[in-house]
Amino acid sequence: MGAFVPEPGAQPLDIYVNMFQVTSGFYDGVVNLMRASPLLSSSETAPAPELLVSARMSLETMKLLAFFVHRQIVSHEKNLGISIAIPPAVLNAVQISPEDWQVFWGGNQ
Repeated sequence: MGAFVPEPGAQPLDIYVNMFQVTSGFYDGVVNLMRASPLLSSSETAPAPELLVSARMSLETMKLLAFFVHRQIVSHEKNLGISIAIPPAVLNAVQISPEDWQVFWGGNQ
C-alpha cells in the first residue's frame, strides 16, 4: 500500500479506532490504528479488526508522540478531577503488570 496524500483543500481524515498496534525497527516505527466490531459473529469469535491507518514515523517522532499523549491524559484527569480506569483484565490481556502501570502513571492510577 502506498502513501496516502490528500488532495489540496481536502478534509482531514476523521476516524474512530478502538485498537492499535505499535512496532518499531532500527530507524523508524509504525502505529497501526484499527477498528474491531464489538459484535460477535455466529461462530462466537471476534471478527478480525479492520486496519484503518498505518502511520509511519521516525523513532524520535514516536517518542515525542508518546510523551505528548501521556501529558495530555494526565492534564485531562487533573483538570476534571478524575482517573480514567483501565480494568485489570485489560492490563493482563495486553501483558502490562499492575506495578509497571503504577510506575508509568506516577502512582495516580
